[in-house]
Amino acid sequence: MSIDISRELKKYIPVFQQAYEQNINEAETSLRIGKFLEDVLGYDVFQDITKEHTIKDRFVDYAIKLNGKVEFFIEIKQAGIDLREKHIEQASNYAANAGVSWVALTNGRCWHMYHLTFEDGIQSDLIWSADLLSGDLKETASKISLLHKKSIAKDEHEDFYEKTKILSPKSIMQAIFQEQTLRAIRLHLKRISGISVEEQDLTKSIKAMISPESWESIGDVKVRRKRKVKPATIGILSIRPEEKDAPAAVAAGLNNQAKESAKD
Repeated sequence: MSIDISRELKKYIPVFQQAYEQNINEAETSLRIGKFLEDVLGYDVFQDITKEHTIKDRFVDYAIKLNGKVEFFIEIKQAGIDLREKHIEQASNYAANAGVSWVALTNGRCWHMYHLTFEDGIQSDLIWSADLLSGDLKETASKISLLHKKSIAKDEHEDFYEKTKILSPKSIMQAIFQEQTLRAIRLHLKRISGISVEEQDLTKSIKAMISPESWESIGDVKVRRKRKVKPATIGILSIRPEEKDAPAAVAAGLNNQAKESAKD
């Protein structure tokens, strides 16, 4: 359950409102965010927050640590600047070199949280964004609370990411394009209409419901079929008709040999 920071967050709305209107410089914005981290997000300014974290002789704006481990970086921009994806590039490079998977981008008013993966270059995905001045206070507080010290300690940001990933358009479309899922839809359509629908016609109709732009972001999705397992072949020993009595004949021969030996 997320921590309710609504009351503390509300106190900082006029602070960042003024900073935005006056377009204060990056250094002044950073001072306010440092205080915000302490008052609203519960970090100890002496133990958890550092501006002295260096990556290849460069300083990150803020590194947030718990028990000596860096949990995420914060990239700060001037209060009046609109945040853009290109602003995350420098912090992403820092994070990649440090093996840190999370970067927050903020100008005080807006907060963007990115998750980074490094399997094929640096991939930064925007997981959530919040606007203190124009967004719903409850929703904004719910998102920013994921950065709270207690939430980070319980990996709630990781849980949120996994849920976001599994509910992504591509993940849902992959679930629909399972052979058994499509079969269930076809059976339902036949039950309510009496009309049989072919799988290829159903997939075509599903794709037609989604805009080309959305399909481009989803990527190539094909029907996944259940792998058929071939039954194991059990070898059967065949005996020619003339060999059927062979075991008995051998046994009889051995028995007679034993009797002859006994006579001797």
